[in-house]
Amino acid sequence: MRKLLALPLLAAVACGGAFKDEARDAMPSSETVSMGSPPSGTQASGNAAVYSTAGDRSQFAQLTAAVAVTFNAPTAFFLGILRHVVEDSEPTSCDQNSCTWGPGSEPLNPISYKLVVSRNADGASFDWSLSGAIKPGTTFVTFASGNARPGPQRHHGSGKFQIDFEQAALLDVWGDPSARPTGQLSVDSYSNVGPAHLQVTYLGARDTDHVGQLNNIAYDYSNDNAGGGNLDFAVHNTTSDDRFSVHSRWKIDGRGRADVAAALGTGVNVQLSECWSAAPFNVLYFSSTLTVVAPPWGGPTSGTESSCAYSPAAYSETSAP
Repeated sequence: MRKLLALPLLAAVACGGAFKDEARDAMPSSETVSMGSPPSGTQASGNAAVYSTAGDRSQFAQLTAAVAVTFNAPTAFFLGILRHVVEDSEPTSCDQNSCTWGPGSEPLNPISYKLVVSRNADGASFDWSLSGAIKPGTTFVTFASGNARPGPQRHHGSGKFQIDFEQAALLDVWGDPSARPTGQLSVDSYSNVGPAHLQVTYLGARDTDHVGQLNNIAYDYSNDNAGGGNLDFAVHNTTSDDRFSVHSRWKIDGRGRADVAAALGTGVNVQLSECWSAAPFNVLYFSSTLTVVAPPWGGPTSGTESSCAYSPAAYSETSAP
């Protein structure tokens, strides 16, 4: 990553003073803006919620972990770019309320990048935008932007940002078009001052289980003071019109529960719950309103709800666009 965006040192100008340092400290990073999940060990695909029996390995713990990866992996890539620019390079121009890093990159990099950070009119937060242009062109495409309010520690604070993967694709920053993220991801709100909290809307995400289909996703994630977490997310497949939502809760030792509701495009509605143990994350309880074995949603009740770390069921109130 350092070589990806290294700005030519001869072009870098040490400037900006206090504003430069304030802007650097306020920028979000992939380490501090990330979504946690139960430590389920292995990850499953987004379609991993299968009928389960007490004693089996929990598929819902793995599903919760997989959803975290859907957000964390592409977001970390672009926030890594952002952090690299501000941490490893000096701004090329500054005044009392704004600094610009770039445009530039190493000689063999086909893309020239530019980051602009400005003080917001509120006097307490910073607006930023990250753009790129394919060399030797000078028409810059903005693919990420946001607002950051600094906290008491570097790269800690609150704010919001957007990543437009379709605009980024114009720069071919991801390479293989069949593997690149699609759509637009909006972190509507984040805070990592105290327990982390994220609210995200992701429109047009690639459905990795169904080629050519897209999902709209909405999720709300928060840590708790005891080291556990809460993830409430909903998915709408805009091709099949299938909808489902998952409310996952887990303790610091990995014990957790997922309550799931589905409204399939075929007209079938179902609710189910699964609880799992600490490592090795085995199913303790499974129950579904569809009692016949009809993966991925149905099956007979197994185990006892009194074994759950959380009770009673608490279904998601989130709805994806």
